[in-house]
Amino acid sequence: MKKSISTDLTPANVAAVLALLGESPSRLQTLGKSLSEAQQRQPLGAGERSFVQDVAHLLNCEATSSEAVYLAILSNEPSIADVHPERQLGKLLRFDQLPLEELLAYFGIRRKVLLGVLTSLKEKDWARTVKETNKRRKESVYWKARSIAVHEVEHLSDLEAKVRHLRSAAQS
Repeated sequence: MKKSISTDLTPANVAAVLALLGESPSRLQTLGKSLSEAQQRQPLGAGERSFVQDVAHLLNCEATSSEAVYLAILSNEPSIADVHPERQLGKLLRFDQLPLEELLAYFGIRRKVLLGVLTSLKEKDWARTVKETNKRRKESVYWKARSIAVHEVEHLSDLEAKVRHLRSAAQS
């Protein structure tokens, strides 16, 4: 199930982004609870990440995008460093080494904070921008929040399919 949200900044699109962002923590919790501790750390397919590694990936990506959102709100067109969520931030923070329960709790707290900020914004605030080093275009708060939502929906849909397959293979 791939949900697409327009890049146009409209109240309806903002509401759709907020709804998707609000769903992610519970979807991750549900998936995590359906896996044994061993399954949480096993690759979900040949050459694939484990569930824990996927959650770590989502946290790393959310962290860099959320930081851009906060800076755009706090400063007038700030320039942000080009930090790769996986290759750089992921290697520094090593979320993949933490227990899944802690990762999911941390994800939930980060999401509450992000949604608290986003839901307090006025329409004009959604258009505030940041410029990432080495990119020509500026990206708006809406663009960054939309990117988080779309990225998570794609990963969650993929994870749900892989977990369903894992469970059906175990029952066979």
